[in-house]
Amino acid sequence: MYYIYFALLFVIFCFLLGPFVFFGVRGTNKRKRAQRIKIFWSKWMMFLMGIKIKVEGAEDLDMSRNYIICPNHKSDLDIILMYLIFPIDFAFLGKSELLKWPVIRFFFRRGIDIPVYRDSVSKAARCLVQAKTEIENSISIVIFPEGGWDLGETKLRRFKNGAFQLAIDTGVPLLPVTFKNNYELFTDYTDLSGNSRPGTARIVVHEPIETRFLSRKDLLHLKLKTFNIIEKELGFGN
Repeated sequence: MYYIYFALLFVIFCFLLGPFVFFGVRGTNKRKRAQRIKIFWSKWMMFLMGIKIKVEGAEDLDMSRNYIICPNHKSDLDIILMYLIFPIDFAFLGKSELLKWPVIRFFFRRGIDIPVYRDSVSKAARCLVQAKTEIENSISIVIFPEGGWDLGETKLRRFKNGAFQLAIDTGVPLLPVTFKNNYELFTDYTDLSGNSRPGTARIVVHEPIETRFLSRKDLLHLKLKTFNIIEKELGFGN
């Protein structure tokens, strides 16, 4: 029933906000309008689903800077809650399959978010070029370094290189984020046997990792350091 309720809410919000996205997310101020719509959508979607949030560490973050934000990813809630954690302008690097979703696809097609084509090396490289352009415009980038999740698996997947390569190449701080229990509240909208209930989502925003003086030779170390920070917070590390 909770999954059906989630689907119903999503359809209602798509119907109500679709015209604002279609007609409003364009022109010179499209990013600001898109951000307002997303925050409104996330806030009321979570309220109606009975999901509260408890965030640690965000109060110490310098919001005047932009970041490469790297959260773990095991739930559809991870995407929605990002807009309630960070009051800064950011773009998602999201799987290209999202281009098929109603309303959501317009954020990608209008240049607000960046689709990642995992079946093409050349297209994936162009995504990173686009992300670098956004960073030069003081936009933060959100990348899930696991690239997705396996249903029923709670441990971290092996991290991919893209986020860490981008952080090193641009010199922008890398920001690890741990979603501690989103998986316990809601997993995948397609997994009808998965977890689904109201509750409090617990999130930890870790200290930024500076990358200004790093080179590509430091990529593996940066990736491992980020992995260990999140894994330890989840309770899987030593």
